[in-house]
Amino acid sequence: MRSHYPFSLFHQWLLLVGLTSAAIYFLWDQKVLLEILEEDITRITWLVVFIATGSCVHCGIRCIFLSVEQNRLKHCLAENKTALCNKGTSKASTPVCEYLDAVKQDAEHQSIHAELLAEKLSGNHQIGWFITGLVIKLGLLGTVIGFVIMLTSISGLEALDLSDIKQLMQQMTQGMGVAMNTTMVGLVASMLLGLQYLMLDRFADRLVVDVVELGISKGWVDHHIESAGS
Repeated sequence: MRSHYPFSLFHQWLLLVGLTSAAIYFLWDQKVLLEILEEDITRITWLVVFIATGSCVHCGIRCIFLSVEQNRLKHCLAENKTALCNKGTSKASTPVCEYLDAVKQDAEHQSIHAELLAEKLSGNHQIGWFITGLVIKLGLLGTVIGFVIMLTSISGLEALDLSDIKQLMQQMTQGMGVAMNTTMVGLVASMLLGLQYLMLDRFADRLVVDVVELGISKGWVDHHIESAGS
């Protein structure tokens, strides 16, 4: 099993969130973020920030879940592979314990049990990847709306007088601001969420490999055979 200190994934997530929060605070203190939010008349940037915040919380919850499962596996190894996950206990509902119990009772279908384990550990991440793509699309939607605002301001003028130049420039600047700001916020949110869900997926994959290796190891199998025969 790979060496990880307890809750390493959660600590990495906290570090990433802490750096992101510090950057957001700096931008807010410099009035940059406030200006971006106020210039967006479509409120798409607010929606992206709200969705990204919710997804970030979801990542934190998944980090804790996977870290707990990793610690449960460590306990099995620390006890010389004699830590059983008997049904009827509070541990039986966890994916790691369910897999080890399933391998003990039905060793011939280890591949199926491994697929179920992988689904339980990383299946919920699919919604996160969907949201990661969604925030990009919301940013692109803001880009389209911004250009529509620019074109609308131009098409409404039959003749360009000097008195209309200032108003025209203001409307075009507003449309360009909507287009650029929503795209930027959507891309940044997508990159941050993508990094978090990539961390989750990689950790879940490594955890599945470690659990499967324990399940098919000779020591684990021999121990259960001896336990069943006694």
